[in-house]
Amino acid sequence: MKELENPRIESKVNSFVEKGNELHDDKKYAQALEQYEKAWSILPEPKPEWQVANWISANIFSAYFDLGDYNEAKKWGEMMLQTRGSEIDTAPSIDLGMVCYELEQFDEAYKYFNDAYSYGKERAFKGRPKKYLEFFLNKRA
Repeated sequence: MKELENPRIESKVNSFVEKGNELHDDKKYAQALEQYEKAWSILPEPKPEWQVANWISANIFSAYFDLGDYNEAKKWGEMMLQTRGSEIDTAPSIDLGMVCYELEQFDEAYKYFNDAYSYGKERAFKGRPKKYLEFFLNKRA
């Protein structure tokens, strides 16, 4: 992963994402997505090579998930997994497991949850609704 070398682009990305986060906190998901998509659009190609791509894709995922648009959330969850900075970062796997669960893609949900569990055990599920860990543990048993 590379860091943005253009301070002007970096500043704009930060500004768009921070504004998006404020809107997201206010449950204005569609407006938050507009800001996140502006940030994504100004990243130079190939977009997944930039460290900041993970941050942007994680926020886009979160907004779509909160909107209940799980198909779009899954696309961005896959981008989040592709752009994660470390193999032991379990958040993208947990997020993909959650969205697959909501899409009733239970085998795929189990796979992602298992990937996260193998690194972080139950700690990987911390801060997430209990139904996801319960699903995983029940299916694993």
